[in-house]
Amino acid sequence: MADSTPILVALLAFCATGCVAYVVGQYYLRNAHLYGRLPVAQEVAGDSNSAVGGISALVARHFDEKRFGVDDTLRGQLRLNLIRAGYFRKDAINFYVFWRLAAVVLMPVVAYFLISFFVRDAKFTTMLIVILIAMGLGVIGPDAFVARKQRLLSAAYRIVFPDFLDLLTVCVDAGLSLEGALGRITPEMGRRNRYFGINLAIMGAEMRAGRTFVEALVMLAERLMIPEARSLVAVLRQSAELGSDVGEALKIFSDEMRSRRLLRAEEQANKLSVKMLLPLALFIFPVVLAVIVLPIGMRIVEIFR
Repeated sequence: MADSTPILVALLAFCATGCVAYVVGQYYLRNAHLYGRLPVAQEVAGDSNSAVGGISALVARHFDEKRFGVDDTLRGQLRLNLIRAGYFRKDAINFYVFWRLAAVVLMPVVAYFLISFFVRDAKFTTMLIVILIAMGLGVIGPDAFVARKQRLLSAAYRIVFPDFLDLLTVCVDAGLSLEGALGRITPEMGRRNRYFGINLAIMGAEMRAGRTFVEALVMLAERLMIPEARSLVAVLRQSAELGSDVGEALKIFSDEMRSRRLLRAEEQANKLSVKMLLPLALFIFPVVLAVIVLPIGMRIVEIFR
């Protein structure tokens, strides 16, 4: 019992830390959802949080991407990937370099201390293998996190994109131009999805810088990574080339996008029964079987005795 006391204390400490982290995470998650429903705010100079400002100054001073061999081509690709993941800061690449190096350094250190604490008589080969695995996770971890964030945002964009088309169609039918309609609906879309509203604000800034609506929409489709945006580009480009009514084309395309969203919801609902088979077979069915069979087994054992 004395030998298992440190392991028991470590497990209790881990459970307590996990509970605290869960409570704090739920609090900040609720705040994030609350602030995500607010209108898109312009970025102001300075930062009221001194800790965040100190980290930003540290990253800007010591983790410039040019020091780590990030050329213009790689910088443009990284910038696009981070924007797709919802990171619109000017120094997002510097933070990406910082967290990538921190993950490569911290993951092996954490793995070493965990092995030293829980497995005291671990061999050198085992420890080296675990440290190398932790280092590999630190290398691929930031990219995997960014890719997961991109997938989540793309799924959210596909949900709100039909609403964007509906508002755009209403504004065009009311007599506004495409540029005026975009400026009118950007705050409303920012209330529904903050990241989508920021992308629309970037699109408006590109149009004010001299790009046409279709060219800015092409860049928006590259940032959103959804097929509906690319289809909208093709529809508007074809409508402009053929001289057809833009409002009628948007109305037909909006109805089609709404039908697609309904079909995607039905597809997810049909997949639900198949996805429930695994938890039913692993967790619920054995419990039901034990509840039914265990009393019968106990009665049979008593009879044979």
